Amino acid sequence: MFTFFIALLLVLPLVIAGFKNRADQRKAQEAATHNNTLPSPASPPDHRDSFDDTARPNTWTPPLNEKFRYNAEDRIRGINLGGWLVLEPFITPRIFEQADANGTDGVIDEWTLCEHLGPDEAKRQLEQHYKTFITEDDFKKIALMGFNHVRIPTGHWAVQVTPDEPFVPYISWHYLLKGVQWARKYGLRVMVELHTAPGSQNGWNHSGRQGLVGFLDGPQGEINAASTTKIINEIVQFFNRPEWSNVVTLIGVLNEPAMMKIPAERVKKWYQTTYEALRKTLSDSIGPILTYHDGFLPLKQWFGFFKDIYKSVVLETHLYLIFNNDLVAMPRHLQAEFPCNSWKKDLKEASTHAAPIMVGEFSLATNDCAKYLNGVGLGARYDGTLDDSGSPVCANCTCEGVDDWTQFTEDYKGFLLQFLEKQMDAYESSIGWFFWTYKTENHVNPHWDYSLAWEQKFAPANVNSRTHFC
Repeated sequence: MFTFFIALLLVLPLVIAGFKNRADQRKAQEAATHNNTLPSPASPPDHRDSFDDTARPNTWTPPLNEKFRYNAEDRIRGINLGGWLVLEPFITPRIFEQADANGTDGVIDEWTLCEHLGPDEAKRQLEQHYKTFITEDDFKKIALMGFNHVRIPTGHWAVQVTPDEPFVPYISWHYLLKGVQWARKYGLRVMVELHTAPGSQNGWNHSGRQGLVGFLDGPQGEINAASTTKIINEIVQFFNRPEWSNVVTLIGVLNEPAMMKIPAERVKKWYQTTYEALRKTLSDSIGPILTYHDGFLPLKQWFGFFKDIYKSVVLETHLYLIFNNDLVAMPRHLQAEFPCNSWKKDLKEASTHAAPIMVGEFSLATNDCAKYLNGVGLGARYDGTLDDSGSPVCANCTCEGVDDWTQFTEDYKGFLLQFLEKQMDAYESSIGWFFWTYKTENHVNPHWDYSLAWEQKFAPANVNSRTHFC
């Protein structure tokens, strides 16, 4: 009997280890299977989808397997899919309101939302959002509207998330690829745009985390910048493969680094080193067009920066009236003409002296009254409620009723259509434009909601056939 117990003591750990090894093997197999259905930048290079590249969205646009003549005969006429793969409170407010609509519980961005929900519930809710907020039908509708490009803002957590970040990792990458495949089906070209950086490149909620800037600034600033370089490098490498390159023709290196908060020279240096890293990755391939945001510097400050060594590069700018009180206070007829009288000239000049230029974002808004536009629980500059020391733009400026689109008069809709089409025309003095954004939840913010504008006829039936010009 004693011998039996000794043998049992010797064998039992081996049996347990065997069970553990088999369990580990099963987990590894499940992970491998999961990864096969969820491509990432590390996926094998032989990944294929079922669509070909012969589609075109309309007769104004060449098929995907023919060259789009950027900065020549063709113009980008595009739409942003804001609020899909990177949440923004003013686009999808309800997911931020499930605890407290005033932000007093601290849920003000995707970081705090994921912290509040916990990893499992955050994963469940975000995947449900990815599945339902944008679907294949939206891409079909975008092609019907006459667009030829879509810009898809993407969070860095689609590619990489650090242990201290609560973001839901990797799942949004799967939906990004779904979006690219749907775009291919309807002949739409795609700009994949890195909308966030580890640490935050601007401290605004659409960077993933509101508050301090931790990109190129603070104790982890350089580490976060290096991580961002690695992330965009993986994205560029993935979409430069032949099976993707006809569809993903532009890649935004990083959205809106705030050069009023980060020293401009640091960002410019990062642009240079990142470009060199991407060129090394692309080797002899021209690769996708790389867009670099102006960082809110005047365009003149970019003159001469992108010299001959920069190949296939575009300077990106975002043009909004609403952050300048003088423009907000203008009479409507002057607001409608302003893009033609001012921004068109600026774009032409920058195209000559800086680089080919593109308007990556613009909207119909002439004030900042949109719900949560400035942040959860915050007011507006327009009516003086943004902070305690604020005063309204004008004596009778109020946000009350401004975004009730059911009360828009035909005269006001006529102004919006004119303002929109004149912006489109002015911005075609660059290589083109992307409207921000395709939709907002239940049309909560109508001046930022192209789907509503199209349905209510204060956007053109087809962006290639317009009635107002500069």
